[in-house]
Amino acid sequence: MADRALIAVCAGCCCGHPESGGPKTPPRTLKPAIRRRMKGAQLDGLARVAFTDCLGPCSEANVVFLFIDGEPVWLRRMNTEPLYDAFFAWLRAALTNGARPSLPPELAKRSFTWTGGGRGPSPPIAP
Repeated sequence: MADRALIAVCAGCCCGHPESGGPKTPPRTLKPAIRRRMKGAQLDGLARVAFTDCLGPCSEANVVFLFIDGEPVWLRRMNTEPLYDAFFAWLRAALTNGARPSLPPELAKRSFTWTGGGRGPSPPIAP
């Protein structure tokens, strides 16, 4: 089965860099934590994660872009490991159930519209 989802995690100019305006994440912890959660969610063959340079909406750091079954999902201020627990649990359900569940509340409030679509307000968004 081919991957149905691509997850792009911003590791660019602002995300994780407080000197550029983004909330700091603990050094050298977020990438390994995301990789562990991806593996734990058993998404191999269904989804792929990539860490990339700036995704654009720097006012919303830390940004995750998900392209799932042809639909864009933008998430902002993904600053803690529990948010990634919720994200990967939702993604697992979205890729293995017949119908895609709604985003859980902690993720829905982080959803926004950016280049290519998405759901929610356009940046900049008040905290």
